[in-house]
Order: sequence, then C-alpha cells, then structure tokens
Amino acid sequence: MSRQGRIALAAASGILLYAAFPPLDLGWFAWIALVPLLIALEGEAPSRAFVLGVVGGAIAYLGILSWMRVFGILPWLLLAAYLSLFTGVFAWGWRWISDGRPALLAVWTVPLLWTALEYLRSIGVMGFPWALLGLTQYRAPAVIHVAMLTGVFGVSFVVALSSAVVASRIAGRRIGPLLLSALVVATIILWGRSQVPPPASGDLPVAAVQPNVASRLKFDPLYASRYMEALRRLVAEAGRQGAALIVLPETAVPYNLFGPAGVLREIGGWANRARATLIASSMENGVSNIAVAVAPSGDAVSRYDKVRLVAFGEYGVRPGTRHEPLWTPLGRVGVAICFESIFPDVGRALVRGGADVLAVITNDGWFDGTSGGAQHAAQASLRAVETGRWVIRAANTGLTVVIDPAGRIRGGVPARTEAVLVSGVSLAQGETFYARFGDLFALVALFGLAATGIPRMWTALVADARTGAVQQSAAAAGLPLIAVWLLIGRAPGGIWPGVLLAFVVVFSALRPRREWGFAAQGFGATLVAGLAVAGTLFAALALAFRAYGIPVAVPVPPGGWIPGAVRQLVIALAIEGWLRGVAFTPLEEWKGRVVAVAVGTAAGMLLQRGLGAEAIAWAMVTGAAFGAIRARTGNALGLVVPHAVGNLLFSIVTLVR
Repeated sequence: MSRQGRIALAAASGILLYAAFPPLDLGWFAWIALVPLLIALEGEAPSRAFVLGVVGGAIAYLGILSWMRVFGILPWLLLAAYLSLFTGVFAWGWRWISDGRPALLAVWTVPLLWTALEYLRSIGVMGFPWALLGLTQYRAPAVIHVAMLTGVFGVSFVVALSSAVVASRIAGRRIGPLLLSALVVATIILWGRSQVPPPASGDLPVAAVQPNVASRLKFDPLYASRYMEALRRLVAEAGRQGAALIVLPETAVPYNLFGPAGVLREIGGWANRARATLIASSMENGVSNIAVAVAPSGDAVSRYDKVRLVAFGEYGVRPGTRHEPLWTPLGRVGVAICFESIFPDVGRALVRGGADVLAVITNDGWFDGTSGGAQHAAQASLRAVETGRWVIRAANTGLTVVIDPAGRIRGGVPARTEAVLVSGVSLAQGETFYARFGDLFALVALFGLAATGIPRMWTALVADARTGAVQQSAAAAGLPLIAVWLLIGRAPGGIWPGVLLAFVVVFSALRPRREWGFAAQGFGATLVAGLAVAGTLFAALALAFRAYGIPVAVPVPPGGWIPGAVRQLVIALAIEGWLRGVAFTPLEEWKGRVVAVAVGTAAGMLLQRGLGAEAIAWAMVTGAAFGAIRARTGNALGLVVPHAVGNLLFSIVTLVR
C-alpha cells in the first residue's frame, strides 16, 4: 500500500470518529471507526504507525473539539494535538505489540490498548475524559448497560473490539479467532438488552431550571436584578407544577448567598413559597463555586464546594475538599458542578457517600451554541448507568435533561430557551458493581496490556543495555530526575536548581560543549524561536482568559523584578542545560530526536510536582516546543532566556479574581 493510501485511511478513521460524536451524532460509526486506521497500520513500522495514528487523531479531535475555538485558535489546536498523541501511541503500541503475534492476540490488543490509554488520559491532574469512544453510545441503553459493571471504559472496549474484528477479517486473518471475539461483542450487547428495565415513572417530582442567560451577562451588575427576577419566576413556576426538588444551574445566583450582603434570605423565600427544596448555586465571593441545599423552611441545610476545577478557567477558585452529597429533607442529592460531570469517579464518590439521586449543574453558555454542549450532556447518560441513579441536569442555556438509571433521556427542553423541566425521578439506594469497585475493569485492561507488552520491551532493553548511548541516557536523564524529585517539596526551593546545575556541570565535562548544545552556533535562531513560542503562548493564554472575562496583567514577582528575573534565569539555565543539553544528546543518539524531545518534555512535566494542571500544561507545551527547536538548531543555550521569560509571563495565572 502506498504512503498516501495509508494516510488517507488514517484520515478516514478520524472522520468516522468525528461523525460518531455530536454535532453529527452518528454513534453507529464508532463501531467501525478504527477499521481504516488498523488496515493502514498492517505491516507498517511502529514509528510510522505513530504518525498515522496522530494524523487520524488530529482530524478527529480537531472536529470534535471545534467548540474550543471560542477560547482561541491556539488552545483548540493544542488540545487537539495533545489528544491525538494518545491515538498515535495507540497505533505505535498496537504495531509494536502485535507484530508477529497470533491473530487472536492482535485482535484483543486493540481494545486493551485503546481502553488503557483512555483510562490514563482520564486520571490525574491532567485528566480529560472527553470524547471517549464509549460516549458515542449514550443513546443506546443496551450497549451502555455494561457501564454499571465497568464504567464508560467497558463500553469503549466493546466498541473498539468491534473495529478490531472487522479490520482483522479484511486483513485476511483466520476466521476462527475472529468469531470468538465477535461472539463476545454480541453477548455483551444481548445481555445489556435483556437487563435494561422498561421505563418507569419516578415518584418524586423534580424540576430543572434553564434561565438561558448569556455567560457574559450573568455577572453584569446592570443585569443582575433582572436575572434574579427571572430565576424567582422560574422557581415559582416549578413550584406551581408540583416540583418537590428544584435544581438551578451552575452559579445561577449572581450575588453571594452568605454574608451580610448575601441573598440567602431571598432565595429561602422562593423555596418557602414553592414548598420545595431548592438547589441554589453561586460564585461565592468570587472564589468558591458552590451549591447549597435550601429547605422549604427557607434555611440552608447543606453546602458543596466544587472540587474538580477547570484548568486556567478556574485558576484562583478555592476547591472543595471532597465529593460529598447535599443533605436535603427529601434525601441526599449528589451534585457534580459542570466539569466534574465528565469524570466517572465523581459520580461514584457521590454515590459511595450516600447520594440517592445525582444533579449535574452547569453553565454551558461558554460553548456559544456549538456542539460542545451536546458532547458535555452525553456524559450524564453514562454517569446514570455507572451509578444506577437518576440524573437531573440543569444547564444555564441547555441542554437541560432528566435521565433514568438506564441512561435514557426521560425529558428535556430545547437549548437556548428559558424554561422549566418538570419530571419524575426515584430515589435509589444500593450500589452498582462500578460504584462499589470503581475502575477495576480499566485496571485489568492496563495490567493485561502490560503483561502482553513487558516481555517484548524487556527483551529490547536487555539487547540495548550494554550500549554507551543507553547507559549515558539513563545516567544523564534518570539520575538528575531522581535527585530533584526527592528534593522538590522537601527542601527549600532554591536547592534543587543548584543540584540540577551541578549535574549539568559534571556531565558537560565528559564531551566537548558543542555536542551538548552549549555553543554559539545556532544561539540566535534558538533565542528568537524560543521567545516567539513564549510570546505566542502568552497571547493565547491572555485571549482565553479574556473569553472567560478574567482580567490579564503581569504581576510583580515576589521581591521585585530584578531578583525574580535572576531566579528565573538560574532555574531556566538548570532545566534547559539538563533537558535540552546533557540529557538530550545521548537520548538522541540512542532512539532519535522524537524520543529525546518526548523524554525531555515528560521530565519537565514531572518537575511541576505539587503544582496544578496549569503549570503542568505549560511545561508540556513549552517543553515540546523547546525540544523541537533544540532538535532543529542543535543549540540549548538559546532556550535559557525564553524559558525564563515564559515562566514570568505564565505568572499571570497567579492573579486573584
């Protein structure tokens, strides 16, 4: 097959993946979405397979994440590029593990690897479980029913296995092993179909309020009083329709609820007149994103502070400490605020804490009429199945829906309309297998993948271990990382840069300085390119903050500009001298430039230990860009000043709202 043909097939997979999600929402495409990519990977070298995977992933995620353009073109491109790396690793890993292996192993490696990578990109500080393959099936209760056992990752596994079976048959593999795999897919779907209960009406009347207020107007002082009047009217309407529980969307109240100037008394009057429990919400004092249960008596009886914050968009917001349901006179209501609803472990934690029903409150007005709102809403169906709970989803501009424990949407109102959705739900007790044991299935997939790949990896490492490039790479990259990792957070902040510089000095004495990139040649081009990267990223960050309505200004560093600049230059010299200097060269000699850039980027991210997602994301993007510049120019010294300047510019995220 020609190179162009392989690229076209990878692109076709990207298009199919895009089409499986909103706005096209053709979920059945997901069952064959990986087929063209897998055919393109047949007989391809792992390194070239990685490129094909990135191509397919980039096309898919550029389309799926097109809503990110409301925050700027560069954030959209960077997030799509980040997610496409996982598709690239999938393609590389499948070729590397399955090459020369039996047909059955080659087929099952596909869902194992895909599921493991989805799980890894869903956890940790950088977790972002958006556009998981299993989410494409949110409208198919028989398919997603397996999520009560496995979470959304089990649905992704089944869908990926389907593509693997079809692709292997097209590739001409023996039909016997494929029939076994196809039987597994069919059995899971038929089991789900037999287990999904018929729709039943809930006995607790609830209401979700959709005020339909533009995000940029929500906190406008000139509009706040009119907005409060609209909320009062909608709550009263919900009460007239008999709702016993009324849920407002995220940060619905444009004032503080508590304190001398708080409006809790007014909100309590709404609940009292409606004779209902009200889940109210506000951005308390500008620093706490909260949900409060207000009883029919008018008293606030419990409060929840958002725990999982949006990187950059909610920097400076004070997070809560635990996912704990709100106590109400009706039962315990587990609240997930906006971004939190995309994480399976949040719903699980709420149910483990005693939630009888789940409420997702969100302000998707930021999506500005794009497909982002529909993609976000699809997550709620999976949370319902995973936890065995009804979900009440109240969104500022939509989509406002009520979902039963089978994942079926039982009521909804059109987006961008002012409305009250009244429906019946049931309070549930007990725990699904997933709620009790969590991501056990995903962990099994991860360990199964490790058991498949580790023997081959070990053989490769043993074969390379005696070469000088491997030994130098392990020493130059590994020893400083271990030393600094042990020091960060345990010793004064000024010590670890000194230790890192000491390693750089020692290693740089082993070769001529130009081999480490410590020379005048290429310095100017490296400096200019590095400053361009830092400036472009700062501009993109400033525009994204502006989209959120956050003011942007560069604060004075602690101690003043001169001491702050000197400190940043020392840190930059230590990091760049290590990652793009003494560690880069042996890694490049061993495995090439791509590996050298990747390892340097990953090590730089690890240096952000104890910091938030913002710092890790900044280190990832600048590390990859600086590594690419180093690979191109052969110079590391020219990156010191851009690194320091970038850190100073990045300090804008320390602004307090």
